[in-house]
Amino acid sequence: MEVIFILGASQAFFLSFLVFKKSSKSDGDYVLGAWLAFMGLHLLDHYFMSMGFSFRYPHLLGVGQCFPMLQGPFMFVYILVMISKNGRFKPIYLLHGVPFLLFTIYFTFDFYILGSEEKLAYYKVLASEGSLAVSISEILNFYLGPIYVVWSLIKLRKHIKNIANNFSYTEEIDLSWIKHILIGLGFVWFVVLMTSFLDVLSLSEEWGNHLIYLSLTVAVFFLGYFGIKQQAIYVPTPAVAGASKVAETEVKAEKPTPADRYKHSGLKKEEAEVYAKKLLDYMENDRPYLNGKLSLKEVAEYLNISVNHLSQVINEQLGKSFFDFVNEYRVEEVKRLMSESKHEQFTLLAVAYDSGFNSKSSFNSIFKKMTGFTPSEYLRERAA
Repeated sequence: MEVIFILGASQAFFLSFLVFKKSSKSDGDYVLGAWLAFMGLHLLDHYFMSMGFSFRYPHLLGVGQCFPMLQGPFMFVYILVMISKNGRFKPIYLLHGVPFLLFTIYFTFDFYILGSEEKLAYYKVLASEGSLAVSISEILNFYLGPIYVVWSLIKLRKHIKNIANNFSYTEEIDLSWIKHILIGLGFVWFVVLMTSFLDVLSLSEEWGNHLIYLSLTVAVFFLGYFGIKQQAIYVPTPAVAGASKVAETEVKAEKPTPADRYKHSGLKKEEAEVYAKKLLDYMENDRPYLNGKLSLKEVAEYLNISVNHLSQVINEQLGKSFFDFVNEYRVEEVKRLMSESKHEQFTLLAVAYDSGFNSKSSFNSIFKKMTGFTPSEYLRERAA
């Protein structure tokens, strides 16, 4: 088991190096690189404890006592930066590391600066009698992780809903890969909590810890693999005249309902109708939906309309999300291409790509959502 942990630590440091070596790094990449490096330190500390090195070299003893407090915040901040519409790291995010910082400062003066013999003696006393500070830190170590997992999943859920109003596709931007990692880590934390506090499972404390760090090793691989490939979700585009204040408001807060979201937009009904016609003419004549990566910002920039006003027009005037609005055109394009003899020699997937879809799975699900039939069923129904 110890070999797995040292390999996991080495892998974490290597992947962190690769993230920092990316040619065009976003703020999310910097957070991910730091998180992977921290995971490497965390796994290395557990390896030293498992091998008994920490007792042979007491200066290593207790170094990772507060490390678990920082795993949840790293995960949460990475998600916040990735789903932020400006893609920036905000200094206020550092507040999530306050518990780690406070306990690290306390243990530095209470324990870490002691000499080797004093540290070993004090550690034995703490192991047998405990202390209030150690007890509180262990509670935070156990419970902060699951709390941040749940909080992160809530943020991801909101992000997925927000995608529909800003993008015409979901591939590579829905962060589904990190959702699976969160669920996996959450499950492991749940098992260990049951083991430690409810005594439901017959696992020793040592194996409970091994289970956590084994899951952390697996998470390192997936975080590095997918994180290196992950691009920034919201790419800044040139501002539209008069739209900066509206865009700034939109970035600051996501409103719970369309009515609240556009309450202060200032868009008049007459303007909305003009914008709606302008948008529909653009879709019919220029067919931008054939671009598989079409976003609301791109359309707004082309039409010289603020992103917030364009979103309001689509939501209120047309009664749809941007995602559904664009993909309805793509589905109609698929139907048109299906009816043309020159496309009979091609597969349905080729027709889907020609119509602006990016993958087979999204094509099938969206087509069925819009028509009630799978593409193959629709062809059979049409032929009959």
